[in-house]
Amino acid sequence: MLAADARTRTNAGTSADTVALSRRITIVLIAMAINGALYLGINAFPPREPQLLPRSVVDDWLGWQAWTIWPYWLLLLAGPALTLAIGERHLLRATIRAYAIAIGLNATIWLLWPTRIVRPPLPQGLDALTEAAWRCLYALDGVNNCFPSGHITIPVVAAMGFAAQYPSMRAVAWIALAALAPSVVSTGQHYAWDVLGGLATATIGLLLAGRPLWRSARP
Repeated sequence: MLAADARTRTNAGTSADTVALSRRITIVLIAMAINGALYLGINAFPPREPQLLPRSVVDDWLGWQAWTIWPYWLLLLAGPALTLAIGERHLLRATIRAYAIAIGLNATIWLLWPTRIVRPPLPQGLDALTEAAWRCLYALDGVNNCFPSGHITIPVVAAMGFAAQYPSMRAVAWIALAALAPSVVSTGQHYAWDVLGGLATATIGLLLAGRPLWRSARP
């Protein structure tokens, strides 16, 4: 189906200039490295005392669910995976530009107004695989830089590029993303405010640099 979409777009007059998969992998790895260095560096060494955000009724309603560690990890993988699927050069460029602006906004907020979250202790009594997934998360990620959520910003930008490349898969991509997104709250990694912040920075990045994505993603 994805190949059929690409052929349809090419026949309709869209440029057939594509980016090789090896180059896309390199681009994604570089983007992940830059984002990871920014996030983890500021998380570990905040420039000022991080502010604790208040819980909302949405946070209380979703609660904490140990099993949602799995949709949480899938959400983390969604951004890179969706970006790798974007082969058309002009769409990939627009996606990367929007990504750079959105992550730049996130990093600016992390530096100027660092925040933190109170998360529950490492869960016990789970099956070995689920417990390992939680231990890995807690080892890699700290409690700072929760607003805005990069775990939301990145897949939203990537999903826009993916939807522009494969219009017939647009609904599937957005429904899957909507289903996975609550896991950032139910794992205790973010509050609902952080999700809204991540959506906002992603939207700003897409509005400023993602014009080809908006145009191509129309039905």
